[in-house]
Amino acid sequence: MPDYTFSAPHKPLLQQGEKVVWPTEGVTLRYSADSLEEVAEIFHTTVENIKELNPDWQDNYSRNGGRYWDLKVQVEPYTVPENNVVTVTVNAPWVEGYYDRTEVSDVPASLDKQARAALASAYYFQYHWFGMHAGFMPFESVEGLPGWLQGYATDGAFYTKFSEFSSFLHTVYSDAWIDDMLNMDPAPFAEGESDTILTIDGDRGSNIAYCGHVFTEPELQPDGSLTFYQVVLTCESEDFAGWAEEETIVPDTATVTTVRLVPTENGWRVDALELPN
Repeated sequence: MPDYTFSAPHKPLLQQGEKVVWPTEGVTLRYSADSLEEVAEIFHTTVENIKELNPDWQDNYSRNGGRYWDLKVQVEPYTVPENNVVTVTVNAPWVEGYYDRTEVSDVPASLDKQARAALASAYYFQYHWFGMHAGFMPFESVEGLPGWLQGYATDGAFYTKFSEFSSFLHTVYSDAWIDDMLNMDPAPFAEGESDTILTIDGDRGSNIAYCGHVFTEPELQPDGSLTFYQVVLTCESEDFAGWAEEETIVPDTATVTTVRLVPTENGWRVDALELPN
């Protein structure tokens, strides 16, 4: 497993630093979901109200992804929460690439130390191996593999043995999350011969309008899980010209995504988490 260091609790700071001004006047609140009924239930409103708030709601549906994207969910401005966070540094010293060796993430301060480590590990894994980049590097190419698999991970990769990779995943994620990832079509990773890891190799871009993210306070649910929202702040103004300008940016939109941790005999495991950008 990687090494971890934890800061003291502190007020959240937006990830773009001095380039971003805290949105004291509130922002537009948005949410993406599989159905309008889901949105209405979560935000204690009606489907009819969601449709009124989003005259273009039908255009926001992606048949490919099967979701309604970025639906406005309330009329009044949303006040961005300022709950304390802890900064967790995750370091895997055996990883060859300097950029991929370390990740620094803020997580809710009210989580216990084990939950903080699990959530920070999930951010680390998803940023470096299952998000911005997908797949382990370095790897040795192999022809004729199924799906998008390109080859098997070699020394210097995050893991080279599938058994060790599986141990990491089961220390961080719920069984359901792991099953979903490994059984995707196409799958990002697979077990190869002699305990090797078959891997894809891909990259994606990020949202240039991303200003940072904060969290609502984790709440214990009747099923024993901890659930809260990751509040992703962006600037959707037509006047936004990117980060090369000298002017500071005030986020105007917050898109919330669900974070869920489930209890096990060995501690909390991440069951739902999307990268903020």
